[in-house]
Amino acid sequence: MLRLDIGSLPEGHSHQNLSEDASDLDIVFEGGRAVSPVAVSLDIDKSGDEIFLAGRATVNIQLECARCLSEYPCVLGAPFQMVIVVGEPPGASDRREDELYVPSGSKYVELGDEVRSELLVRLPLKPLCKKDCRGLCPTCGTNLNGATCACETAHGDSRWDALKRLRKDA
Repeated sequence: MLRLDIGSLPEGHSHQNLSEDASDLDIVFEGGRAVSPVAVSLDIDKSGDEIFLAGRATVNIQLECARCLSEYPCVLGAPFQMVIVVGEPPGASDRREDELYVPSGSKYVELGDEVRSELLVRLPLKPLCKKDCRGLCPTCGTNLNGATCACETAHGDSRWDALKRLRKDA
């Protein structure tokens, strides 16, 4: 559990570092796995019943390249901000979206949901080991980043040959 101890926070500015295993936060990286704990660095400003958090969550992960299927390391970082208000929430019309209300007397606030969602939205949709990854040969499966193969490369779709001849004749 990624808990912030709000019961002992001093007034004013402070800083805290938290850490938790990705599996304990129920973070599942599609096509990858965490190789380090999730580290969270928090800048905290407490003023009365309001606590302002500006944080950054970071985790080292191994992803599988969508083109060549090789695993490669990736550092996933996610900045986030939130406001924690200690006390009863106001009516629905006065409530702000970025505020988290916790009952008076609460000692801890769980940050796992916020960190999980911020990290997951920053996962690449199509993970690539490098921008110019050449992928696999569609015939023999050789990783074209590190080797060449003797397979014959197709020169396009033969269904378009008739149109190409028309273009040459014109």
